[in-house]
Amino acid sequence: MLPATPLRSSDLRSPAKNAFKVAAALDAAAVLGVIYMVHEAQWLRRVDRRLEAPTAAADLHGLTIVQLSDFHVGFRPSFNLRAMRKAVDMALAARPDLVLISGDFACGPHGRAELQLRLRRLVDAAPLGVFGVLGNHDHGDSKAPFVQPTDPHLIEDCGVRLLDNGTASVNVGTATVQVGGVDDTDGGHDDLPAVLATLDRRPGVLRILLTHHADVVLRTEPGDFHIALAGDTHGGQICLPLPGRRILLSDLSAPFAEGAYDVGGGRQLYVTRGVGTSMLPLRAFCRPEIVVFHVVAGAPAAAGPARESA
Repeated sequence: MLPATPLRSSDLRSPAKNAFKVAAALDAAAVLGVIYMVHEAQWLRRVDRRLEAPTAAADLHGLTIVQLSDFHVGFRPSFNLRAMRKAVDMALAARPDLVLISGDFACGPHGRAELQLRLRRLVDAAPLGVFGVLGNHDHGDSKAPFVQPTDPHLIEDCGVRLLDNGTASVNVGTATVQVGGVDDTDGGHDDLPAVLATLDRRPGVLRILLTHHADVVLRTEPGDFHIALAGDTHGGQICLPLPGRRILLSDLSAPFAEGAYDVGGGRQLYVTRGVGTSMLPLRAFCRPEIVVFHVVAGAPAAAGPARESA
């Protein structure tokens, strides 16, 4: 029988040293991951899309419409004010004719003066105006702690017209754009029938539905609107990439998570990822965005892919 080899002290230390190295590596990876997600939350992208409206009047061809959403000004901790500044600058660079904001302007008192300043810049730059609807955070309804309702006058005093279950029309030459706005559905503030009752259904009118929650579109009929614009989901905010798809951790069962949808019968929907964050000041595999729509009116046009830029 061979004699047992005595254990050296270095042999006893090796497992502990290896465990320490693994733990240090995991800690470093976690820190780097958080740093990246903070960075991505402010890494705004611009998405350009055609708004195909062949039945709309030819005078509307080439109209530029910018959609913004989910600023969440006042949420702490976050970098939402910084992201909002970038979003407004990016929107102004698009030289919009019309700006539409699909809710969740603010959720606390911090930064409201800055919000008003940026809203006024948008109003000054968009000749056809800035229109918006309120989201659940604007009403103080949220799972996030310390959310406070936003006084609508704070927004309207900047020149933004809030559509409280109503419509507004603007003229472009001899043509008309009509925006119908539905208030927050989560808190029961919505009244879609009131919006539908005031629609201008004359031929050639470009009709746009603005709502915070996308599922409102399911209660419309084909032909009511050329497109519905929504926000709310943040595109998932923190997502897990899988082959062929992404899992949205914010809402695993969201029927309309982000991007463009054909709801059926020609009903078009776009759900934006929005600008800000809530709960956590992080994004993963889901950059914030503004959306720039270029109206193609008066005749069918070949569809093209969306373009995005940093």
